[in-house]
Amino acid sequence: MEKMKRFIEESFPVREVSEISAKEKNIRHGHISTLHIWWARRPLASSRATNYAALIPAPEDLEKWNELRKFIIELSKWENALNPKIIERARNDIIEANGGKPPRVLDPFAGGGSIPLEALRLGCEAHAIDYNPVAVLILKCTLEYPQKYGNSLLKDVKRWGNWVLEEAKKEIDKFYPPDKDGSIPVGYIWARTVPCQNPTCGAEIPLMRQFWLARKSNKKVALYPYVEGKEVKFKIVGDGYEKMPADFNPSKGTVSRAIATCPVCGYTVDDKTLRKLFQEGKAGQRMVAVVLHRPGTEGKRYRVATERDIEIFREAERYLEEKRAKLMEEWGIDPVPDEPLVRVPVTFGVINVWVYGMNKWGDLFNSRQKLALITFIEKVKLVHGKIIEERSNEEYSKAVVSYLALILGKLADWNSVLSIWRPDQERNEHVFNRQALPIVWDYGERNPFKGSLVTPKGIDSIISHLSQVPPVEIGKGITFIPEIKQASATELPYPNNYFDAIFTDPPYYDNVPYSYLSDFFYVWLKRSIGDLYPELFITSLTPKSKEIVAYSHKGGHESGKRFFEEMLKKAFKEISRVLKPDGIATIVYTHKSTSGWETLINSLRS
Repeated sequence: MEKMKRFIEESFPVREVSEISAKEKNIRHGHISTLHIWWARRPLASSRATNYAALIPAPEDLEKWNELRKFIIELSKWENALNPKIIERARNDIIEANGGKPPRVLDPFAGGGSIPLEALRLGCEAHAIDYNPVAVLILKCTLEYPQKYGNSLLKDVKRWGNWVLEEAKKEIDKFYPPDKDGSIPVGYIWARTVPCQNPTCGAEIPLMRQFWLARKSNKKVALYPYVEGKEVKFKIVGDGYEKMPADFNPSKGTVSRAIATCPVCGYTVDDKTLRKLFQEGKAGQRMVAVVLHRPGTEGKRYRVATERDIEIFREAERYLEEKRAKLMEEWGIDPVPDEPLVRVPVTFGVINVWVYGMNKWGDLFNSRQKLALITFIEKVKLVHGKIIEERSNEEYSKAVVSYLALILGKLADWNSVLSIWRPDQERNEHVFNRQALPIVWDYGERNPFKGSLVTPKGIDSIISHLSQVPPVEIGKGITFIPEIKQASATELPYPNNYFDAIFTDPPYYDNVPYSYLSDFFYVWLKRSIGDLYPELFITSLTPKSKEIVAYSHKGGHESGKRFFEEMLKKAFKEISRVLKPDGIATIVYTHKSTSGWETLINSLRS
C-alpha cells in the first residue's frame, strides 16, 4: 500500500503561523504556561498547526490545497483553540485520514506539554515521555488529570488552595504586620553586605546594583544612601518624598560586575576578593526598605526599614528553627532543602551562586521565605488526608494536591534571594525570568499573602487552563486518558511499530541545562508530594546521566558535542523503532547555532 503523502510534506503556512505564535507569548489567562515554569516551551499555535498538517493527506487539487492552508491558519489562532466548530472539523479530518479512529501520537521530549496537549485537543491518543520528574508532574497536571477528573478538579483545587492559604495565614501572617496607619507591607528590599577591605575603614558595604524603588514616567522614587560616621544609612527621595538631590544618580549602585565600592571611603573590593568574602561566610544581608500598600488607595509607598522590621524578621527566624526541628522529626527529612547545589560545568555560565558560598538549595531563600514555604507545604500535606476522608479516593486527592504543590513552586520562583526588584514595575521579578541562576546583590522579599500568587485570584489564574480540552472518545462512552511516563527517549517503553505519529521538539544542543535548573523546584516538590510519587522523587536531585544536552560531566566542549550527538542518535533510532511503517515523525528544531543544527542533522542521518 502506498504511503499517504501528508499536507505538511507539501506545504505549510510558516509565516502566518509564526506570526500568530509570536503573539501567544503575551497571553497569560488560560495558557498552560501559567501552571508552572518550564523552559523553552513550544507555542500552542504552532504545535496545533503542525500536528494537524502532519495528520491529514495532501490534497490533489489546488482549490482544496488553498482551503486547507487557510483553515490551518484559522486553526492556529488562540481564539479558535476553544472554537467547537473549528476543533470538531479538525478532529473529523484527522480521524477520517486515520481510517476512522484517533491516531496514536507520542512526544518523547514532552517538557511543558504543548505538543501532546494540542494532539489531544485534535482528538488524538496522546502519549508523553520526559526524563525529568518535574516535567512529568507538569505533564500529568496539564494532560492527564484534567481529562480524568474534569471540572470537579478545578473546583477542588480552588477550594483547597484557599483552605491552605487561610491556614497558613493564621499561623505566619503575624510576621508581616501592618503599620500603625493600616498600610500593609507587600514586600521588603534587601541588600547583601560585605565589610570594606580598607584597613582604616571596615564599614559595612550594602551591595546594590542601583537605588531605584520606582522608575516610571509618572513616578520616580529612590533610596538615597548617606554616611554617618562609618555607617551607610538611607532615606527615601523622589516624587511624594524629600526632593531627590541634583547630583544623585540612582542608576549607579555600589556594585558592578562583581566589583564593590565602599560609600564611606571609596575603596574598591575586586571581584576575586568579593567572592572570597562570600565563600568565607563574611558576607551578610540587610533589610533596607519596606514596600507598602494602604487599603483603599492606589499605588505603593515606601519607607526605610526600622529596628521593628528587623526584630520581626528575627522572630520569624526563631520560629523557623522551632518549626524546622518539629517537621524534621515528623517528615524524616529536613523541611528546608539541604541537597547540594551541583556545580554546573562552567561552559554553561548559567548557575554561579555556588561561587558566592551558596552550597545548598535552601541557601537561595532567607529565613522568612523558608518559613513561608515550609508552612504552606505543611498545610498542603494535610489536604491529602482531608480529601480522602471526604471522598475516599486517594488518586483524586493526589491530583488535587499535585496542583497545590505546583502553585507553591510559583511562590518559590517569585520569593527567593534571587528575586530582583523591578523599579519599572514596582514588583519582584521571578527567579527564572531567564533560564539561569546568577547571583543577585539586592533582592525583593514578598509578603506571600499579598499579590497574585497564592491568593484566590492567583490560584484561579494558574489553573485556568484545566477545562480547555474536550474529551477524546476512543469508543462509545470511553474517554482516552493521556498516558504520561518518565523515561529516556533513548529507551522508549513501547513495542515496535506502535505509533501513528511522533511529534517532538528535541533538546537544543547547549541551550538549557534542564535538570540543574529544575532542581530548584524538585527539592520543594519532594517535600510536599514526594511521598505520593515515590517513583519520581526517589533520588536526591533530578536524574542527569541520560539528559540529552551538549555537555558531559567530566569533559569539555568537544566531548559534550559527541555526547549530545550520540544520545540524540539513540533517541532517533528509538523513534524510528516505535513508529509504524506508514507513520510520520515531525521534528521541530529552531536552534540559532550552526553547531546545533550540525549535530541534529548528523544524528538524523545516522
